Amino acid sequence: MARRADVRRVKLHRSYTLEQLADLSGVTIGTVRRWCKAGLPCLTDARPFLVEGRKFKLFHAEKLAVAKTKLQPFEVYCLGCKKPRVPQPGLVDFEPMGATRARIMAICPACTRMTRRIIRRDDLRKWAVKFGFAINTREDA
Repeated sequence: MARRADVRRVKLHRSYTLEQLADLSGVTIGTVRRWCKAGLPCLTDARPFLVEGRKFKLFHAEKLAVAKTKLQPFEVYCLGCKKPRVPQPGLVDFEPMGATRARIMAICPACTRMTRRIIRRDDLRKWAVKFGFAINTREDA
């Protein structure tokens, strides 16, 4: 699993060398160089190369926004297909996660991998009606 960069320590009004930026964000120097090649604005007029904190935060926010996928109701995200999928009825189950949440587990209809989605416990009855699974009402379940 890829490590996510920590951008909270990067200040908006400072400029950083590539090494400093790598240390602050918790990634390697090669990752920062790859970001520069991918469009991170770097000041390359003189050495050491510099990156402005504000531009780095904007670049990182845009990169995260592209990676996010908004799921519609009754969809699960398949990590194998990298797409949202509506599971087949009868191939869906749930697992309670405390008093307010539940984990939906379903099989992807395209690649047959197990997919999961965390939902509110209030929505569990709607999922059960649509996909045909029984909700156990015991307290210890």
